[in-house]
Amino acid sequence: MSRKRAPLMFCLRSNSVAEKFDYCPDIPLPSLPPGGAVVKVIYAGACYTEEQLRGTSKALTPGIRDNSILTGFEVSGIIHDVCSAETNGNFNVGDRVIIYPEKHHLTQDSYAEYITVKDVNNLIKIPSHIPLEVAAMLPSGGLTAYNAVLRAKPIVEHMLKSQNCCNILIVGAGGLGLWTVRLAKAFIGGDCNKVHITVADTSIDKLEVAQQHGCYDVIHWHDADHEQYLIERTLDVCRGGVDVVIDYVGSPRTTSRTLKVLNRGGVMLVGGNCRYEVSICLNSLSKNQHSIVGLSSGTIEQLRELVEVLSSGQVSPPTYATFPVTQANQVFQDINECKIVGRAVLQVSAIDD
Repeated sequence: MSRKRAPLMFCLRSNSVAEKFDYCPDIPLPSLPPGGAVVKVIYAGACYTEEQLRGTSKALTPGIRDNSILTGFEVSGIIHDVCSAETNGNFNVGDRVIIYPEKHHLTQDSYAEYITVKDVNNLIKIPSHIPLEVAAMLPSGGLTAYNAVLRAKPIVEHMLKSQNCCNILIVGAGGLGLWTVRLAKAFIGGDCNKVHITVADTSIDKLEVAQQHGCYDVIHWHDADHEQYLIERTLDVCRGGVDVVIDYVGSPRTTSRTLKVLNRGGVMLVGGNCRYEVSICLNSLSKNQHSIVGLSSGTIEQLRELVEVLSSGQVSPPTYATFPVTQANQVFQDINECKIVGRAVLQVSAIDD
């Protein structure tokens, strides 16, 4: 008697940022972990995991430098299998979900058709009116921007008690920057007379998109321009100087520039997507009473809140485009070269009827 063949899936694997994805067919489906679930991946955000960036001390491409590509793990899908009903938190096969990344997700190096979730508490159901391609952008990009805005909100509110207007500068008009504009408009900048949200980027095309997303103004930070001119240009646009900076890049040049335009008592929120080492004069930092705050990707509670925010229509997603996962190499090449505006989302599987 022949033994029944185990179910198989495919994955695309890349060991580092510098390597292309290899198509790997006939991979055994993962087993259901105790207390967990197996999810069929429908969409995945185009981003690098920690494993793929390991050992990379500098940004290799413009796409990483301007936060078109981010670090993280973004997946939306359908529950394929789940542990017993007594312990699964009312999840069922067929539920539409996103995944709050577990430790093993952040170290993987592939886009797989099926993935495991060790703890069902890291699953979040997605309402039927939120497209799965939009949901896939939430666990890293959307969540990081939401966390940044929540960190900035009390700072801005405190500043407005002693001044008429607060200038917020977002560095980078990539996916993270566009998410931040949308969320900051909703949670901080409802009154454009009191809160000015400005976006700086090296790409004119991306700045045009940022304006379409509702920012107050934009600044073209052309790489070829003299540094002093860029500083003066920024101060000219952000009249009165900058009060809060949200910088996901954190390169030596953007850090130095933003500290020079930051007002006394100003705050810089840093995501540090570039992995550069940056030198900062502590004497100047102390003299100007500047604060630098590191940003994390956010908590699962914040991710649940973000799903509710989108579900209610309070915030709409930023510009994005979907591509078949088989085009992953071309997609990453294009966003590495800043040829794709907004977020890129890969369709890994079709939704079964």
